[in-house]
Amino acid sequence: MGRIPDEGGLTIIQLVVAILLLVLITHILIMVFFPAPGKGNPSEGMIGTFVGESGYALRPVGPVTAFSAVDGDRSDVTIQYPKQDPDNLGAVQMTVGLFIGDMGGVDFDKVGLYWVGGGVVEKIPHKTVQPLVCPGWMITNRFDVPSPAPAASGKLPRNIPAAKGNGSKPAVASLTGADILYPEEQFELVICPANTTPPYQQFTITVNPPGSAQPPVAVLTAPPMVQPVIPLGLE
Repeated sequence: MGRIPDEGGLTIIQLVVAILLLVLITHILIMVFFPAPGKGNPSEGMIGTFVGESGYALRPVGPVTAFSAVDGDRSDVTIQYPKQDPDNLGAVQMTVGLFIGDMGGVDFDKVGLYWVGGGVVEKIPHKTVQPLVCPGWMITNRFDVPSPAPAASGKLPRNIPAAKGNGSKPAVASLTGADILYPEEQFELVICPANTTPPYQQFTITVNPPGSAQPPVAVLTAPPMVQPVIPLGLE
């Protein structure tokens, strides 16, 4: 008495408790993933918190290219170093995009960009006027993300038009006057820290939107031998 016919099966009380727990867990999951209309937005739930944070996190797109610390034209931008150092890595070019869906845009005029290497943390200043004098970073190109449908004229890759600046070359500016990265776009960045990076040294690049702390966009290691132009693999 008290057992269902199969030997070794659950007792009736255990079965009822298991059903009640299953109903409770299902209810919690429904409330978290599908909040009722008028009860706030999904970002208030547990899954919403994850999406809300990662929606503004950045990811690298395509290859990362590094350059030795020698003055000259690199990836559509002229770079100048306080002190040239051809044996060490000086700057990096990479393209970034947003991680998840349509979560709004990130204003790159307000982000904090950090380069960490050799135990030194550098906050790199945002610059818009060429030549790019290290330390500094700038947006060198803006691209639309390719659409799965046949490309329309508004969805073809486009370059940022030149804008007036006070330097020897024009500044790089966005199409709208604000450097906001949207989910359907990608930014190409050139980043140049104050300190050069010797062979074998690992370094990271992090971009933090205002009021947030994000994981690194890229974890990289300088190659054994530094060349003028160096393709780097992400770790």
